[in-house]
Amino acid sequence: MSIAGGIVLYTGAIDNAPNANIRDLVINVSASLLSIPLVFLLYDYTNSKVANQMKKNISNSITDRINLVMVNLIMTLRDSMGVRSKLTPENLNRMLSWRASDVSQRLRITPSVLQRIHDCHTDLDTVLYRNGQHDVLSVDTFQILSSIARDMAHIINEHKFHHNNHTVAKYVAGMMSHILDWLDSDSIAALSLQQHLSSDEKNKPAGTFDKKKNKKN
Repeated sequence: MSIAGGIVLYTGAIDNAPNANIRDLVINVSASLLSIPLVFLLYDYTNSKVANQMKKNISNSITDRINLVMVNLIMTLRDSMGVRSKLTPENLNRMLSWRASDVSQRLRITPSVLQRIHDCHTDLDTVLYRNGQHDVLSVDTFQILSSIARDMAHIINEHKFHHNNHTVAKYVAGMMSHILDWLDSDSIAALSLQQHLSSDEKNKPAGTFDKKKNKKN
């Protein structure tokens, strides 16, 4: 409406103004009517660009933090089950596919391992809280990560109050299955995690994280 009004006033002033002073006044008014929406459009565009860039930066920060938590969690799981084999995507998927009975035979939750799990749980809770403020993770990813955090909480509580290794093993196996779900649902996260793991082990493993392929082995 403002733009249309400005155009009408400008056209009328050019063609019908009785003198130069009135014409100049009407032209100034029409110019104001035209400029106001343009200023708002420019403001909205600038705000949109800034908001998109900020969301991208937050998304990258959260993704990096998730990958770091997962690296620490995977290394903790390997230590807790005495896994000393070379860390490759294939070996990782094989370990993450173990059943609760396999985990129970290998699992040793030392005070150091328990503290590391507690630290991972705290860090992952922080990430999920930040995502709740900014909403950058997909619904599926958020649900999977929430399940991993819940499994860690069960492991901590079960070991603290009951010391039932079989029950702890069940939660560990469930958590490893959720890690596989996360890798399977997010190819970018899987590649990024592979780079983190490769750097951590000073090794460059070949291949990709393929949940379906490894489940057949």
